[in-house]
Amino acid sequence: MIQTNLRIKTLAFSIFIATNAHANLYQVVEVTPSWITDSYQSSFGVAVQPSQDDSDSATNHNSCFLASSVGGTACDDFTIAGETRYQKTMAGQPVDGIPFREEAPFGMDNSFAYVQSHSDLKSYCSSELLYATCSSWAELQWDEWYKELSGDTTPNSVAFISSNSSFYDNSKNIVINSLTSDLSPVGIESSLGDSRATTSALSPVAPVDDDTFDKSRAWKTDGTYTVGSVSVNYTNDNGKYYSSKAAIWGSDGAVVQLSWPSGKQDEDERLAQGSIRDFIVQDGTIYGVGYNTYDSDNNYMNATVFKVSESNYTDASLWTSTIIQNARTKISGDYIYSNSVLTGINKNLVAIGEAKRAGSKPASGAAANRLFIVPDVSESSLNGSFFSDSLEFTGAGGHANAINNYNEIVGQIDTESAREKDGKPRRKRAFIYPYNGNGSDTERMAVFSNQAWLLDDLTNDGSATSNNNQYRILMASDINDAGVIAATAIKCDGGYSSIAHDASCGGTETTVAVKLVPVEGATNSDIQQRSYENSSTDRQGASFGSIGLSLLGYIFFRRRKNFVKSTSESQI
Repeated sequence: MIQTNLRIKTLAFSIFIATNAHANLYQVVEVTPSWITDSYQSSFGVAVQPSQDDSDSATNHNSCFLASSVGGTACDDFTIAGETRYQKTMAGQPVDGIPFREEAPFGMDNSFAYVQSHSDLKSYCSSELLYATCSSWAELQWDEWYKELSGDTTPNSVAFISSNSSFYDNSKNIVINSLTSDLSPVGIESSLGDSRATTSALSPVAPVDDDTFDKSRAWKTDGTYTVGSVSVNYTNDNGKYYSSKAAIWGSDGAVVQLSWPSGKQDEDERLAQGSIRDFIVQDGTIYGVGYNTYDSDNNYMNATVFKVSESNYTDASLWTSTIIQNARTKISGDYIYSNSVLTGINKNLVAIGEAKRAGSKPASGAAANRLFIVPDVSESSLNGSFFSDSLEFTGAGGHANAINNYNEIVGQIDTESAREKDGKPRRKRAFIYPYNGNGSDTERMAVFSNQAWLLDDLTNDGSATSNNNQYRILMASDINDAGVIAATAIKCDGGYSSIAHDASCGGTETTVAVKLVPVEGATNSDIQQRSYENSSTDRQGASFGSIGLSLLGYIFFRRRKNFVKSTSESQI
C-alpha cells in the first residue's frame, strides 16, 4: 500500500536554517558538453549509468550516502546522458514540435489528427491541456514542427554522454532513453529535414535491418534483450502515418512483434499502437511494461504488463498483455483517461506509470497526469495505487520517470495548485519518493525520513552563495542503485537571491543538464526545507516531516487551504 504520510514538505524553516550548520543530501554537478560547438539553447539530463551491482539484489552497501564509491566507480564519476534543444523552451521544458519519443504524437493522438497545422495543435491544447495560453503554446510547437515538414536540416536534439566526447552526431536528431553500464546509449535516432521519415532504434544490441518496418524505437537493453517498438505505414483519413507494435529483440538482433489485443490495426481512424518502455527478467520470466491497444477501448493506449516465459519469448502468441484496470482509458463505459503508460519496473516487480486525465474529466482545475504504482506485476489482475494526489495536493500532476531497485521513484510534480483550465501551466519541480513496498530497504528509506521530497529541498545547503543555490531542479529523469540522479535544472548564474523555493534571479535563467550526487554520510538530519518568500504562492501545504514535528513547539503553522476546485469537475 502507498504510505499515507507521503506529502512533499513545503514548510518555512527560517529558524532552522539560521541556526543549523550547512548540510544537504545531494550535491549538484552541472554537465556541460563543451565539445558540442553548435549554439544550443538548453540541455537536459535524461539517463544515468547503472551502478555495477544494479544487476544483482539491491543491498545497502551500494549506497553513495554511505561510501564515496560504489562497484569501483567514484560516486561523482557516474556518467549521465543528456540532450540539447536548439529551439525555444517553455518554462524550461523542451520543445520538440512533435515529441521524438512517442509512437503517436503526445502519447495519445493515434489518429494523427493534431499534427497537420497550427490550428490542429491549438485544438489539442484546448481539448487536452485546457490552457488559456493555447495559441502561444501551439505556436512554439508548430514553429519547430513546420521547420521539419519544410525540410530544414538544422538539428534540434543532439545527444551527449558526459564522459565520452566522441559520442557526437549532429547529422540526426537523437534522444537517449537509457544507458548501459559500459556507457552504450539506448534510444531513438531520426533523420533531419524530412519530418522524421527515417526513425530507427539506437542500441548496442543492433536490431537486424528489415525493410518490413518503417520506424523502430529502443528503450532499454540488458545486453541480451532490447525492448521498444516497431512501426509500419498505414493510411487513414488524415494521411499516411504509422501503426506500432511492442517489440523485443534478442541478442541476434531478430525482432519479436507483440500483438494488439484489439486485433484491429485501424478502428474509427485510431491506429493501433504498442510499446515496451522497460523490462526485467526474473526467475525465467520476462516482464515488460509499457502500453498496448485494446478492442474494448477502441484502440486507445492503455498501460500494460507484457509477460512470457523466457524460453518461449520468440513465440509472440505466448505473450500475455495485462491491462492496469483502474488506469484504463474507459472505465465502466466512461472515458476517463486520454492514455496511460507504465514507464519503469525493477527487480522487485514494482512498476510505475502515468494516466493522463481526459480533457473532459479534469480535477482540481487541471487535466493532469496521475502517477501510480503497481506493487507486484506478477499478479493475474492488476491495479495501480495512485500517489500523485498525495505528493503536493489533490489533483497534482506530473511524471513518474524512473524507479531503482531500492524502490526510489523520481520524476516531476506540480508545486502550485493554480488552475490550468482557462489558466496557464503550473510550476513543476523534481521529486524523489522512497516507496515502501516489496524489496524496500529501511536504512535507505530512513535517509529520506521515509517520505517524499522535492529535490530542491534535498540540495539546499542553507547558503545563498553556494554552488547548489544556482539551481532549482526541474525534472529528475533517472536514478541508479547508488542513488545518483540524472536531472534537469533551471540555473541562475551566480545564484538566486535567497535559498527560498521562489527566490528571484537577478540575471538570466537557463535550462541545464545536471547530475545529483549523494553526499557521503548525509542523513535525514541534514535535510533543510526551503521556504517560500511569497506567502500568496498558490499552493497547498504538505505534511510534516521529522524536522517539522520537532519545531511545532516553537513555531505556529497554519496550512492554507485551496478552494479553487469546481464542483462541476470530475474527481474520478
